[in-house]
Amino acid sequence: MDDLMARFIGTWELEDSYSQKRDRKIAFPLGEKVVGRINYDLAGNMAAQLMASDRKIFSSRNPQEVSDEEYRVAFQGYTSYFGTFTIDAAAGTVTHHVLGASASSWPGHDQLRYFELTQKNLILKTPPMRGQDGEKSVHTLIWKKII
Repeated sequence: MDDLMARFIGTWELEDSYSQKRDRKIAFPLGEKVVGRINYDLAGNMAAQLMASDRKIFSSRNPQEVSDEEYRVAFQGYTSYFGTFTIDAAAGTVTHHVLGASASSWPGHDQLRYFELTQKNLILKTPPMRGQDGEKSVHTLIWKKII
């Protein structure tokens, strides 16, 4: 195992997240305060989970009694996916090869991230993406290794 791979391996906790549009930072799509974990293992597997910290509790513990609107809001406040990963050190990218995800359009597709490893953080950035408002933005996730 090379040094770069060794630095990726582990469990990372989300420390900060935001979107960059032109010259301004805005809240990450899941809101101002997002909690999350991302894991990378020696076998080349990865899993990521992100959640808005202010998600509302369902009106019932019985899922059959929860309204479609409650499900919609809960779904929009949570993102998760898992699969395998490859690192391209020369390009400064890590590619997540998605096998399963909360978003049904993600499995079978790749999620490319530009990475930077500092002494204490793994910083992942998306390629520029066009949002519903027509503007391009880059989502940035700053992770701190906990294991």
